[in-house]
Amino acid sequence: MSNTYWDPARYGLFGNERLRPAIDLITRLPKAASGFSPRHIVDLGCGPGSVTAVLADAYADQSDDTPRIIGVDSSDEMLETARKRSENIRWQKADIATWQPDDQVDLLFSNAALQWVPDHSHLFPRLMSFVRPGGMIAIQVPNNFLAPSHQLIGEAGIEWRKEVAEAMHAARIMRPGDYFDVLAPSCDEIDLWQTQYCHVLNGPDAVYNWTSSTILRPVMAALPDDAARASFTAKYKERLNQVYPIRDDGRTLFPFNRLFMIARKRAS
Repeated sequence: MSNTYWDPARYGLFGNERLRPAIDLITRLPKAASGFSPRHIVDLGCGPGSVTAVLADAYADQSDDTPRIIGVDSSDEMLETARKRSENIRWQKADIATWQPDDQVDLLFSNAALQWVPDHSHLFPRLMSFVRPGGMIAIQVPNNFLAPSHQLIGEAGIEWRKEVAEAMHAARIMRPGDYFDVLAPSCDEIDLWQTQYCHVLNGPDAVYNWTSSTILRPVMAALPDDAARASFTAKYKERLNQVYPIRDDGRTLFPFNRLFMIARKRAS
């Protein structure tokens, strides 16, 4: 995905809401007390580095040497923010679709990033090839593509059906069972689960502000001109506010589904 799509300030408007699934994923990972002490950790699609910092803290109290942690992202703007956050983490610019490590990884982590990379049936075996035997992957991807927040994009953009459809196709995932099938040949422990978060958002056009920092960015970039973007935005906001009405207290409830997976690579 082009790094021109990303604005750390807008993305950070919902920092707590976006951080929570990552914390839930990190909490489920085994720690040193259970015998898992990763020495080489990679966060693919690290964004502004907030999740990478939490990941680093989770393994900072290990009894032996501090693990080497690398945050990988394709956005200069995101990495600039990440570098200000921590100098103890190595920040690397790379396209996560083609990235490969300089040596095998003990823990390959990714929070809400791999949905932008196509062809997961080939991507996931490739990522597993970078993990040492006995190492783990931990991945979270949004699974809200059938929700009104996403479906209404196509409705509002019906006049530019082709452009919108191609842009929406930039983000996609497989079914949970498909992930199990691609991980099973190389993994002996696979944990898959889904969670629906009910985010409490503040202010007018709250759901629009959320989607405009993620799934809507490639759509807006694909529309032909400012007039088209203005027309699309007006229609999309109107329908969003009907489906996700603002409450009398100024807050909006936004259900959001996410898919999680943790898998340990077979030792032999």
